[in-house]
Amino acid sequence: MGSYYSAIDLRGYPSSYFSKTALVKPVNAENYKAVLDSFDKNKTEGILFGIEIDDESRNAKKIIRRAEGIDVIIFKGRDSKENREALKIKEITFMSNPDNLDKVCFDLARENSIGFELNIQDIVNTQRYRRTKVLETNRELLKAYRKFLFPIVLTSGARDANEIKTPLTLVSFGCIIGMDIREAKGAITTVPEMLINKK
Repeated sequence: MGSYYSAIDLRGYPSSYFSKTALVKPVNAENYKAVLDSFDKNKTEGILFGIEIDDESRNAKKIIRRAEGIDVIIFKGRDSKENREALKIKEITFMSNPDNLDKVCFDLARENSIGFELNIQDIVNTQRYRRTKVLETNRELLKAYRKFLFPIVLTSGARDANEIKTPLTLVSFGCIIGMDIREAKGAITTVPEMLINKK
C-alpha cells in the first residue's frame, strides 16, 4: 500500500512504507535556535524536517521567522485563546493535541489550510481515562471536520524503528475512530501533500 498510495507520515520515523516522513523535534522560546541549527541542511530524499512548537502563540511567530527550510511546522494545542491565535499563523502546517477547539478555531483552520493531527501514539501510549479522553476528542474532532471541512492528518508518531506503523495501520486507525476509508486514505496522502506544498 505504501508506494502505491505515496503515503506520507507527517510525524514519524523513516521507513520504506512512506514516500515522505517528517522527523519532528520539539521547540520553545528557549531552545529553538539550537534545535534549528542542529538540523542537517543536506536533506535526504523522502525525509522532511519538522518542529513542534510547545510555547505561546506570540513566541510561535518569532520561532517561525527563524524556521527557514523547515518543511513541517506544528503547534502543540493549548487553551482556546492560544489555539485561536496560533490558527491565524498561516505558516503552521497542523496542530497537534487538538483539544479546546471551537467554531472560530475550525473556521480559521479551514481558511488558512491548517490541519489537525490524529496521532496513533496518543492512543498507544495512554491508558484508562486518558485514552478514553483522547478517543472522545478524536471523535468530536471528526464530527466538526464533517461540518467545517478543515484538513485532518493521520500520523504514526513513531520515534524509533520499533514504533513504525504501515500506511494500512494508519488507515485502519482512522476507520476505527470514525473516518470512512476515503477520508482515512486522504489523511495520509493528498491532505499531507497539500499541507506541505501550501508554502
